[in-house]
Amino acid sequence: MKIVVFSDLDATLLDGETYSWKAAERAIEALRKREAALVMVTSKTLSEVGWLHEELGFDDPFVFENGGGIAFRKEMPLSEYLLSWEPKIDEFQREGFTVLALGARYEALVKSLGEISSEVGTPLLGFSAMSDEEVAKATGLPAEEAAKARRRLFDEPFVMPEATTSLEARIQAAATRRGLAVVKGGRFGHLIGHAGKEKAVSILIEAFRKGHGELVTIGLGDSPNDFPFLQLVDTPVALGKGLKTESVLFLSEPVYRFDTPGPKGWNQAVLDILAAL
Repeated sequence: MKIVVFSDLDATLLDGETYSWKAAERAIEALRKREAALVMVTSKTLSEVGWLHEELGFDDPFVFENGGGIAFRKEMPLSEYLLSWEPKIDEFQREGFTVLALGARYEALVKSLGEISSEVGTPLLGFSAMSDEEVAKATGLPAEEAAKARRRLFDEPFVMPEATTSLEARIQAAATRRGLAVVKGGRFGHLIGHAGKEKAVSILIEAFRKGHGELVTIGLGDSPNDFPFLQLVDTPVALGKGLKTESVLFLSEPVYRFDTPGPKGWNQAVLDILAAL
């Protein structure tokens, strides 16, 4: 039986302010001892996640830019299943990883965000229009990491001057008319041209089943764009006080709720679940 953990990063495995995972070290080590898989599922870019993948030391694929791409190294155990996937997924090499492209390319998204901004009559400032320094200020990232956050392939994060329910609905409708979608993360709206994190996670769950047979799947997240992929796992976990009501509404499976966000809550949740298995 293979344990597979699918985890969001910001304010989940990573601290929302420091971006450190060290408070989850005990749970990470417990997963290693059980030879579990740890699959990162994040809005971050390939450039941002690559170093973390090396630092954590797991050899599993990861999902980046809200499900726009799946990245893995060809020597990874699941690579043969992913490379032979049917129907065939567009594949290319980037930064030492093989990338399966599940979404519309970035240039098209940037153009569409400009059109949507004009249509709704509100300036929508995407990362493409921001400098490294502006992204650093908006995210709290160091300048070097902010530069990596702007190296995007499938997802355009954006901010708006004043978010209202009406404005968000009009933006979503304008995106839908273009065959796109807007998902809400912890800090930004994200314009995407794919089926979100859940599609990528569903592909990986099937690949793990082909490679390992029986699975126990765990998912952890902190924001609404995590809920669709959390519905696919055996044990979904929502971190943070603000998600109690939303998680009940969005998740059909019984959900573990931990008030403590970030790696401290992640650590306790994973240790508790492992102890119960």
